[in-house]
Amino acid sequence: MASEADYRLPRNVLPSHYDIALEPDLAAASSRGSVRIDLDIVEPTSIIELHAIELELRSATVSQGGAYFRGSVVLDEDSETATLAFDTELSSGAAVLVIDFAGILNDDLRGFYRSVFTDDDGNEQTIATTQFEATDARRAFPCWDEPDFKATFRTTLIVDEGLSAVTNAGEIARTVLDSGKVEIRFDTTMKMSTYLVAFVVGQLVATDPVDVDGVPLRIIAPPGNEHLTEFALDMGAHALRFFCDYYDIPYPGDKLDMVAIPDFAFGAMENLGCITYRETALLLNPDTATQAELTRVADVIAHEIAHMWFGDLVTMKWWNGIWLNEAFATFAEIKCVDAYKPEWNRWLSFSAMRAISQEIDALASTRPIEFEVKSPSDANAMFDVLTYQKGSSVLRMLERYIGEEAFRTGINGYLKKHAYGNTDTPDLWAALEAASGEPVGQIMDTWIFQGGYPRLNVEQVADTFRVTQEHFRLIGEGDGTWQVPVLYSSSDGDGKVIVGEEPVTIEAADDLIVNAGGEGFYRVGYSQELLSGVVDRLTDLDPIERYGIVSDAYAAVVKGDTPASSYLELVAGLSDEDEVDVWSIALAGVAGLDRVISSDDRPVMQQYVREVVSGKVEELGWTVGDDESDRRRQMRGLLLRTFGNLGADQDTIDTALQMYRSDEPVDAEVADAALMIVAANSDADLFDELIDKSKNATNPQHTVKYLRAATQVPDPASAERMFHMVLDGQIRTQDSFWVLALLIGHRENGPMIWKLIEENWDNVINTMPHANKRGFIHQIPHRSEPDVAASIAAWFEDHTIPGGARAIAQELELLRANVGLREREETRMGAAIRELLAR
Repeated sequence: MASEADYRLPRNVLPSHYDIALEPDLAAASSRGSVRIDLDIVEPTSIIELHAIELELRSATVSQGGAYFRGSVVLDEDSETATLAFDTELSSGAAVLVIDFAGILNDDLRGFYRSVFTDDDGNEQTIATTQFEATDARRAFPCWDEPDFKATFRTTLIVDEGLSAVTNAGEIARTVLDSGKVEIRFDTTMKMSTYLVAFVVGQLVATDPVDVDGVPLRIIAPPGNEHLTEFALDMGAHALRFFCDYYDIPYPGDKLDMVAIPDFAFGAMENLGCITYRETALLLNPDTATQAELTRVADVIAHEIAHMWFGDLVTMKWWNGIWLNEAFATFAEIKCVDAYKPEWNRWLSFSAMRAISQEIDALASTRPIEFEVKSPSDANAMFDVLTYQKGSSVLRMLERYIGEEAFRTGINGYLKKHAYGNTDTPDLWAALEAASGEPVGQIMDTWIFQGGYPRLNVEQVADTFRVTQEHFRLIGEGDGTWQVPVLYSSSDGDGKVIVGEEPVTIEAADDLIVNAGGEGFYRVGYSQELLSGVVDRLTDLDPIERYGIVSDAYAAVVKGDTPASSYLELVAGLSDEDEVDVWSIALAGVAGLDRVISSDDRPVMQQYVREVVSGKVEELGWTVGDDESDRRRQMRGLLLRTFGNLGADQDTIDTALQMYRSDEPVDAEVADAALMIVAANSDADLFDELIDKSKNATNPQHTVKYLRAATQVPDPASAERMFHMVLDGQIRTQDSFWVLALLIGHRENGPMIWKLIEENWDNVINTMPHANKRGFIHQIPHRSEPDVAASIAAWFEDHTIPGGARAIAQELELLRANVGLREREETRMGAAIRELLAR
């Protein structure tokens, strides 16, 4: 069995500086270049080993003490390394390695790759761009491609005249060569890891720079998107200022370009000074964008700029610590956006991230936030909801427990102490302990180094409350225990306590709330008597506490501890709710039950939905009032969509079609709701219309919006056509995984789509970029029909997805949980709903 050592380079030769010269040929999808690397040879050696793959190393020469030594080159594709052998032993001390090489611009959205778009004249244009995290800088130039081999970088790009070129640092010179090409030289970066190097070359346009306290900020994008940059510039300027202040450290680069790439596997990438984005994560028109679209762009911009310090300036030593980067940046993005738009109530909507990760983390197939990483495949598998959403949630829980100022002081001390260096998890705990005086390491190690989370069970004993913990699992039982930092409140006041293996006694008034503030990464199980009191006081709780009560209630239904009827009764009591996020979590549970109720009883479920939301829908209507908040507009869109689709209200469906066909300006939330209602109740003709609108959209948000709507068209032939559009490349590879996922999750068409996937398995897997391959199975848990679920489980007995073994296990376990839910509730839910409606 391979070990970490099989994928790590020896430490006998250390790089300190790279001079990279690259000449990409966009038409030929190739590149050639050279790299000059300043080395420190720690001990005499005749062998130098570094990383390289998808490269031809044409020559390798070391100069040392005035002498030159030419090495032979052996490439190892399995270990992604190049071994340079020299006839003479190299002495310890300084040396310079020069390698001439050639490479490709691949189509896999990693390394140095091609991205294409069609310009306003109908011509296809090619961009050469990069995505190096986790281990793909080695696909662009030979290097020591591990995060703790930090060095400085100076890049030169040779490009065709008329093309733009950007990299991590600012341009310092350009020269027109005899060939007519342009040589552009860039300044030297700070000391950083190879995965943060970036270069982008192509037909691009840049906004005029905005001076953000001395840092020039630009948005760079394919031509025709200039009108979609204003929001990103404003958010980017806010984030730069916010984090300079929050970290108490100046921005570590000399400029900041945010670059929109038409083909991009992730949401964005935190390359120092040259952040690259999927177009929908950067470009939008605020006048036509929904709240979800605005929030996503703001979040992603804040996330990537947070990384300039936490991740770029200070970096994990090895990929087992990637959560240090991603969890903190996710936590920090919410903090930054909350300061940008307090009225968005971003910490409340962050609850959805916590809920998503709690679903996965309630499985036996979960993993610790931090675990051993051996290979590049292991590193890439770390980029999931447990790293991002769970990691950020437990950091927020910790901040709430030790206090915001102590947390910030600890973070600042951590960054200043380790600037330009690499760290492990205990380094962060030590800084937070020093700032807070709390046993942070003792608490947090129980959350970082084991998977899962607890449910705290609360019961009243005389005049006090007894709190115990159990390992919460959707299926079966677990044996984990945690040091749980608990905040609680009652009319007697607020308090905090650590709940460990032994029961804890809390003295409080009868209106006790455990998980006060709603941001603990655990569930709460009140005794039946206490729960009745909590539900009676539900409207008196903070919205984030209501969110937690509803989320915990649905989890108990899926586990089988509570009947669905109890959950539906709880949701029925929310008919006057005024927070969109509480409605969202409540209706997500109803939708989950709708997927398992018998077809004969579905009409009564639809009646239930109409009863629950009709009052609020009538109150909100279809027209936006004067001075309405963004979140109220968002709530209108959610409830109209629910009324039309989950509630199957024909008047709403008819009105939605009128809105969709209208040429009059419509509020973005209403327009989005109308689109999704119409799509879910349409036919093949509308499918064609949606695909045409997606292809011809001039706004990336609209391109995706219409494509997403097309997945919801119930016509089976249209769904099959869309499946084949993924395979034949009509849908961008960056979007292939989520399109397939939504098709699999469709109530009527999902089983057929899964059969098509089985029949075309190799083509499906090869269609998607390496980083996205496991993403298309995320809605498999919706296929809880016993025969379909059995077919899926049988399929994965002898089929796998590259880098997706753990994801497969998790999705299959969630599928089993939903099959169990269907077995319990499919036939009994209808009668329970009828009884509820008759009250």
